[in-house]
Amino acid sequence: MANTQPPRNPNLKSNVRIRTVIAVAFFTLACFGILVYQLYALQLRDAEHYRTEAVTQQLQDTELPATRGNIYSANGKLLAKSNTVWNIIADPAQSEKNGATETEIRTGAEHIAELLNDGTSADDIYAKLTARNKNGELYQYRVVAQNVEKPVADAIIEYSKSYRTAPEKEGETGYRIAVLSTEQSTTRSYPYGAFASSVIGFCNNDENGKLVGAYGLEKSYEEDLAGTPGRSIAETNVNGEILANTEADVHDAIDGNNLNLTLDENVQAIVEEYLAEAMDTFSVHGRGSAIVMNVKTGAILAMASLEQFDPNDPMTVYDDKMQTILDKTDALTADDIDWLEGRLGEKNVAGIIADGVISQETTEDENGNTISSEYTQLQGMLREAQWKNKNITELYMPGSIFKLITASAGLDSGIMNMNQTFYCNGELTVNQGSELWEHTYHCANGEVHTLQNMAQALDNSCNLWFIQAAQTLQPTVFYDYIRAFGFTQPTGVDLPSETRWTSVYNAQQMAEVDTNLYTAAFGQNEAITPMQMATAIAAIANGGYLVTPYIVDSVTDNAGNIVSQTETNIRRQVISEEVSKELLAMMENNVDPNGTESIRHSCSNAYVAGYRIGGKSGTAERTDRHLRGDGDYYKAMSFAAVLPIDDPEIEVFVLLDDPRWLHDYASQVVAPVVGNIISEVAPYLGIEQDANY
Repeated sequence: MANTQPPRNPNLKSNVRIRTVIAVAFFTLACFGILVYQLYALQLRDAEHYRTEAVTQQLQDTELPATRGNIYSANGKLLAKSNTVWNIIADPAQSEKNGATETEIRTGAEHIAELLNDGTSADDIYAKLTARNKNGELYQYRVVAQNVEKPVADAIIEYSKSYRTAPEKEGETGYRIAVLSTEQSTTRSYPYGAFASSVIGFCNNDENGKLVGAYGLEKSYEEDLAGTPGRSIAETNVNGEILANTEADVHDAIDGNNLNLTLDENVQAIVEEYLAEAMDTFSVHGRGSAIVMNVKTGAILAMASLEQFDPNDPMTVYDDKMQTILDKTDALTADDIDWLEGRLGEKNVAGIIADGVISQETTEDENGNTISSEYTQLQGMLREAQWKNKNITELYMPGSIFKLITASAGLDSGIMNMNQTFYCNGELTVNQGSELWEHTYHCANGEVHTLQNMAQALDNSCNLWFIQAAQTLQPTVFYDYIRAFGFTQPTGVDLPSETRWTSVYNAQQMAEVDTNLYTAAFGQNEAITPMQMATAIAAIANGGYLVTPYIVDSVTDNAGNIVSQTETNIRRQVISEEVSKELLAMMENNVDPNGTESIRHSCSNAYVAGYRIGGKSGTAERTDRHLRGDGDYYKAMSFAAVLPIDDPEIEVFVLLDDPRWLHDYASQVVAPVVGNIISEVAPYLGIEQDANY
C-alpha cells in the first residue's frame, strides 16, 4: 500500500529550536532587565528613601523636651512653673511587624486604660495603637497618653515589655503586642490660681503634647519661655528595643528662660481685692480693670481685669452670675439679657438670644453643616471674655478724664493759659438753625458754673468750658496733641493682643463736623484703651514724657544670667515740664477736700490723709449702645490718680464698665476705690507722707 503522509520538512525542527532559543533569550533578557531596573531603583533612584527607611527601623530618634521657663514676680514669687511628667508613645507600624493581632492589641489597650485610671477609654487607646495615616499606612509615632506621672508610666512600659504572644516553637522569644516607650514632657501650673491671670495667661498643648503659650505673657514671650528641645538617637533591634551595651547619641535640650516681672504681687493683691469689692458693691455689669504703674519708667506694678479665670483650668467660666444665666432652661429675664450684653456686647449675643431662651441643642445650616448650640456658643464667648486683658484689648469712652488732654493742648500750644476763662450757663447750642448739625450741650444735671478759669473748669468738670476751649484750639492743634499722647497707635506694652484700633476723630473729621470736635473735647464719642489713657496720664505726671509701658523687667537663664533687660523707652516729649507742673497743681486741687466746693464732681473721694494726690474722674455715656432697661445710658466710669504730686512716682488707674448704683459719677463710684488702693499701696512702696496733708 502506498504511503500517503506528506514528506517531513527537515527545517521544521530547526525552526522550533530557534524560536525556543529566542524566547528563552528574550525571557532571560527581560528578567535581567527587570533585575537591572530593580537594582537601579534600589541603589540609585530610591536609594535615599530606603536608606532613610533603614535608619528609621534601626534607630530610635527621641525628642528630649526642654523645660519651659518660670515666671516670677518683682519679689521673686513663683507665678508660673513647669512640672515634669511623661507621655506614653506607641509605634503602631512596629507592632504590626512584630506580629501583634487585633485581639492582642485590644487586650493590651484595656490593661493600659486600667493602669492609667484617668478616664481614658480602652477604645481610645486601641485607636491610637492602630492609627493609620490618610494613605492607610500605620503611624510610627503616636501619643497614647499625656502628662502621666512616672510610677504609672513605668508600670505601663513594664507591662508592654512583659506582655508577649506565645512562641510558635520552643525556645522562641515571642513578639510584643504593642511597642511603647516614654517621652519626658511638662505640664504648666500656676500656684496662685486666678491671681494676675489676665496678665500671665495660660498654655495649651499642641498635637504632640508640647506646651504652647495661648494668652498673656505665656504667649507674648513664647520664644523665650519655650527653650529648644534636644534629641537622643540610639540603635534598636528588630522588635524596636534599644540594643544593650550601645551608647545613645544625646543632644541635650536647652531649657527655656525665666521672666522676672515688674509686677509686685503685694500691690497686685491689693488692687485685685478692692477691684473685686467694687465689682460687687456697685453691681458692675461689664468688667472692671485697673493699672498701677511707675510714671517715670513705665514699669507696671499691678494690672487686673475682672472677672479673671484660673489658668490651671481656663476652660471653666468663673463668673458665677454668668454661669447661672447660662444654665437657665426657662426664658431669660430682661436683667439676664442686660448682664449678657454688658459682659459680651449686645451685637455679639443679639442673634443667639433672639428668642430669649438659651438652647442646648445643635442645629444645621442650609448646607447641612452642624452649628453649635446657643449654650456652647455663649460659653465659648464667656471663656474668651474672661481670658482677655481688658486694659489692652477693649476700647472704652474715657469721658471727663480726657479733659486733661484738652487742657494740655491749650497750655502747651501757648494758645491758652491757666487764667483762660469761659462762661458756663448750663447749656450751649451750636450750629443754630441747621436742621442737620444743630445740637445743644449741657453740663451734668444742667449745672451752671458761670465764669471759670481752667482750674475751676477741671474741678467742676465743666463740659461747656472745654467745648469752648476746643473751639479756640481748632481741630489741627487739638488732633496733633491727641496723636502725640499716643491715642492713635498701640502703647507697645509687652503683652499680646493689644488692639491696634482706636476710635478717635482726626483733624479732618473734626473740621467737617464740628460736633466731633466738641464731644472729643470732653471725652465723649471717642474710644481708646485703658492702657492708652493711663500712659497719657503718666506723661502728664512725669514732666511730659510719653513712655512705653512694660511688665517684664528682665529675662534670665537657669543660671541667673541676664539674657535681656528692659530699659525705659521714652517715645517723645508731649508737653513741657512747666505745663506738666501746672496740670499737676490743678489735678491736686481736684482731690484736695479743701480745694473744692463742688460735691457732685469732686474727686476728693480719692483723698488719703498724709499724701499729696492729684486726680481726675471720667464718666462717659455709651452712645454706641442702646439704652439700658431703666432708660439710662450704659456708662463707663474711670479715675486716674498720681502721687506724690510734687514729684510723682506712681499712677493708679481704675475703670468700672457700667456700674449700677445709687450715684452715677466716677468721682463718687471709682474715686473711693482708687483712694482705698492708695491707702495701702503708698505705705507699702515707701512713699513719704506730708504732715501738712
